[in-house]
Amino acid sequence: MLTADSLDHIHKILSIYLWRVSFFDMANLFAKLQSSKQSQTGRTWANRLTAFGFLLPALTIFIFFELFSLLYNVYIGFHSWKGFGQPTFVGLANYVDIFTDKLFRGALAHNLIFMVIALVFMTVFGLFLALVLDSGMPGAGIFRGLIFLPVIIPTVVVGLVWTRIFSSQGGLLNQFLELFNLVNLQQDWLGNPRTALSAVLVVWVWRHLGYSVIMFGAGLLGIPDDLKDAAALDGASPSQTVSKIIIPLLRSVIMIVAILYAIFAFKVFTLVFIMTGGGPYNATEVMNTYMYDRVFRFFEMGIGSSITNLIILILLSFAAIRGRLKADVEY
Repeated sequence: MLTADSLDHIHKILSIYLWRVSFFDMANLFAKLQSSKQSQTGRTWANRLTAFGFLLPALTIFIFFELFSLLYNVYIGFHSWKGFGQPTFVGLANYVDIFTDKLFRGALAHNLIFMVIALVFMTVFGLFLALVLDSGMPGAGIFRGLIFLPVIIPTVVVGLVWTRIFSSQGGLLNQFLELFNLVNLQQDWLGNPRTALSAVLVVWVWRHLGYSVIMFGAGLLGIPDDLKDAAALDGASPSQTVSKIIIPLLRSVIMIVAILYAIFAFKVFTLVFIMTGGGPYNATEVMNTYMYDRVFRFFEMGIGSSITNLIILILLSFAAIRGRLKADVEY
């Protein structure tokens, strides 16, 4: 028969046993958690090392061909060098040289003209075309493809074809004018300093317009139809819908397109080089063609590096502005 003392003794034994079981269970659980944590940490470091191993070849190429070249270009920008021999340190003399050269100032002005044309025409006309194509017109997909087609054509091909079109010797444009009895308007479009830059600008716009149309089209797809339908029910005209709803919602896209074309304006080289080479009489000279002449015609590597550094600084400024913009829009 169990007495109170024996029951109390059994209770103490069970309490001690249960406490030991729970203690060891907790200890085992803690050990398993630590082991799992260490295992996850090990796997994390293993994954990082594996990823780094895959990135190492590309990273090596980038450091050697990009980063090293960029730093060396900055170094040469402060030296006078013909491409052989020992570079001579000249400080800021190269930058003073290019800013006091009227040809460089003219080239910079032409780049600014490209930028203004891009900001005004590409943005406004690109948005207009995107709105027209988004309105449900028949064959919108075909027209969208035709507008974007020049973007995927190599710039060299574009330059050669349009050079032939603008040629004074049997060029398609002069033949077209002759067909409509407008012979008095025929001229050497790329050989005349008064028309050469305009001709190149027309081709440049035709070449890059597809970017803005596609980007604005993508932005328009992100605007809910409910907003447009609600505006129509409230009696808003199409122009009011565009000005009060669509354009405010596309402001981030508009800013990104504008900055993207500003970058294009300062990167222009191949099209100008193929069509005019910067001529006639420097009428189409841009910063990149000016740099090309100073380096490959006069072997002034320091001057060329200084111009390149300025172009890189301008492009990095635009890229930094673009990086701060948020493309997402809250409705």
